[in-house]
Amino acid sequence: MRRIFFLGAFIMLLFAFTSNSQILLDENFEYNNGDSLTAHGWTWVNSYVNTILVATGNLTYAGYANSNIGNMVRLHNNGQDVYRQHDSVNSSNIYISFLVNVDSAQATGDYFFALLPNNSTTNYTSRFYIKDTSGSVTFGLSKGSSASTPIVWASGTYIRNTTYLVVIKYSFLTGSTTDDEMRAYIFSSGIPGTEPVTATIGPVTGAATNDAPNISRIVLRQGSATLAPTLNIDGFRVFKLWANIVGIRPISTVAEKFTLSQNYPNPFNPATNIRFSIPERGAVSLKVFDMLGREVSNLVDGNFAIGTYEVNFDAKGFGSGTYIYRMSFESETGRNFVDTKKMILVK
Repeated sequence: MRRIFFLGAFIMLLFAFTSNSQILLDENFEYNNGDSLTAHGWTWVNSYVNTILVATGNLTYAGYANSNIGNMVRLHNNGQDVYRQHDSVNSSNIYISFLVNVDSAQATGDYFFALLPNNSTTNYTSRFYIKDTSGSVTFGLSKGSSASTPIVWASGTYIRNTTYLVVIKYSFLTGSTTDDEMRAYIFSSGIPGTEPVTATIGPVTGAATNDAPNISRIVLRQGSATLAPTLNIDGFRVFKLWANIVGIRPISTVAEKFTLSQNYPNPFNPATNIRFSIPERGAVSLKVFDMLGREVSNLVDGNFAIGTYEVNFDAKGFGSGTYIYRMSFESETGRNFVDTKKMILVK
């Protein structure tokens, strides 16, 4: 009887830990060069023509949890669409991040990435576009087809053959059946610890297009030879909290006491790891300050289950010196914990 009890408790704890991790999918294309994505959990849409294949190499972006892992995928300007299923979300927010490096784009432009609900292979939403702008490129976002909802383009331009981190956010709103919002954040370096107040593109809406009932699939699209780009894409992550983008890694589902460990390595250049443990469920905040007390990064801001976690802090762009990191915790029952430590950046 005791074994059954502990087994049940363990399963419940594991479920709480897993559900609270908020990461719904990681896809780093850790497959052999030349493999079709449809051999690794992806499903083709409409036709099996010019299938999307795994390509040798990967994309790298400092501080991003899915950087420099496995291989990548090369999208050409013709061929099939494929989608990958993940846990369904139908309320609050869902984020999808990935790395992209563009070879070429067309003047009119077309979308190469989108989202789908679990009951459709045609109701593409959060369509992410790219087009040529006098030798550079720019990105765009629309809620649905360009015929029913306008494409909103980023105000700036981007450089070919440069890796960018893209984050697409879909927000479920409850006011009507057509009011959901989409945003796109595009970064060339660094990752904000908290979601920026202003998106690169958006919020994008479209009253002429119905909201998606849920978001359950990510889609890669190759489009037509006259409209679509040629690019490399890599490092997908689907998640529910902005904090997950910096790579909060679950280490253990067990924690006997509150701890904030010394970062390692220390001194460091330019990145280091910080580990913390919480013996009960609650809200965790982990921030970095300079010696004048100014906040320079918000690494963790969300609810977590019992366990030990690790987060990476990338100080690229920061000056050498001593920094302070502070963890604060508040449980659902009102229990509090605060701890602070110093770390040294040497460049």
